[in-house]
Amino acid sequence: MKQLQFYIRSYLAAYFHLKVYLSIAVFLAVCIVVNYSYNFENGIVDSYYGSFWRWPMYFALMGFPFLVTCAMLYFFGLQRSWLYSGEFWLLFVFGFLVISCQRSFTLQDYLTEDLQYVDAKYIRRVLVKLRPIVLTVLPILLFYYLYERHRDDQRSWYGLNFKPFDFRPYAVLILVVFVGIAVASFMGDLTNYYPRYARTGGDHFASHHGLAEWVAVLIYESVYGLSFLGVEFFFRGFLVIGFARVLGGYAVLAMVGPYVFLHFGKPISECVSSAFGGYLIGILAYYSRHIWGGVVLHVALAWFMELFAGLQKIYNN
Repeated sequence: MKQLQFYIRSYLAAYFHLKVYLSIAVFLAVCIVVNYSYNFENGIVDSYYGSFWRWPMYFALMGFPFLVTCAMLYFFGLQRSWLYSGEFWLLFVFGFLVISCQRSFTLQDYLTEDLQYVDAKYIRRVLVKLRPIVLTVLPILLFYYLYERHRDDQRSWYGLNFKPFDFRPYAVLILVVFVGIAVASFMGDLTNYYPRYARTGGDHFASHHGLAEWVAVLIYESVYGLSFLGVEFFFRGFLVIGFARVLGGYAVLAMVGPYVFLHFGKPISECVSSAFGGYLIGILAYYSRHIWGGVVLHVALAWFMELFAGLQKIYNN
């Protein structure tokens, strides 16, 4: 807990600027209201599902809040070198091309179209959860090897290294998350969205193949948990650790906006809380140069949501 407090105090002492924080808060609040008022992502962006245009739409959607935050840093005179940095624009274009490709990818539909419905539904949901690993982690690792490796004296691999680090700050957060999710499970928007397994048709898949249902649960939840390695690797690894050489600690603030936008298709309570969670884990990643604590925390959060939402449904039925 002391380490966590030390990181937060150090970050605020070095990077807190009231006008910037208020500007970002107002900007994100307006974007959240617009999205949920007009069903922007689920109703407009998703209407282009399977279309090529969904890729540039996601590129604009995810890159927009990142650039807005950087513009605020420029306007308030906190960080201006990014605008004239070729490295910044290389990282920005590459990174947001990768995440927009991953989010708009629909090949899993074609891979499963000849399967029976009961198999196609379940396998498609499993393949979707594999996208962050295949389409985010692997391309960025290749980019690191070809471009970043010779510039990174710490050989951090965007936080993916296995050098020893203090896990205790994350253990405290996991306990907080456990209590928070238990309380949040009584909120209707979360229990309407979770558990995600309930939408996979895993029970029918298991029955169709003569398997115990726990096998289908284990497969899906394992891949679901693994997918958060891709989330953490991009948002805390690439956007924070990767951009730190260009933006310094302000990379944490720039990351928060895209991370909030990632949650636009989820319950609004989860979307709002993602701003605070992303900011906090971003600070930890910035100082520790690791993403593994964030991965464990994110997986715990997801599985706790699955567990408590599932228990709510069982209890209410």
